[in-house]
Amino acid sequence: MDQPVFFAILLGIGGVSFVSGVLAYRGKYVAWLALKSFFPGWPGLAGLYIGAAILSGAGAAVILQAMPEGNIVRALLGLLLIFTMIAGAIIGIIGMFWLPRFMLPQWVKDTIDEIKRGEDPLSQALRPGGSLYGRLGNPDAGPAPARRDDARPGQDSHPHEDRDDREGPR
Repeated sequence: MDQPVFFAILLGIGGVSFVSGVLAYRGKYVAWLALKSFFPGWPGLAGLYIGAAILSGAGAAVILQAMPEGNIVRALLGLLLIFTMIAGAIIGIIGMFWLPRFMLPQWVKDTIDEIKRGEDPLSQALRPGGSLYGRLGNPDAGPAPARRDDARPGQDSHPHEDRDDREGPR
């Protein structure tokens, strides 16, 4: 290679992206979920495809430069790696914004289904009787107690507790 430093940086970025994508798919690396506030898609999962594209492009460059011209193996490997690079780049860029459900790992599908059913921890806390019930959007509510026993004396831990919602509005 004419530029070994650039090539080493390219391999490092591609390798880190690929490995982080594999770990994200396996559910071992979930810190990337913080990026969901910046990207509407799945940036951690897209790292797998972007890393594969970078590594395939680097591999194609090595093969096309190292093997002699006219070699059928060189042509086939180069073509395969260039196709993998293009496909990985397209899927990776689209994955930053959207991935179809069949491309999501099972743990992400399960989490999405939990949120839709309201069984995730945040939905549980927002329900009546939960630690955040009646507190969001109410500046006078003060900090949420760690437990119901921590409520200040003379103050109900949940101000809407005495209202019976089962009978409907009054």
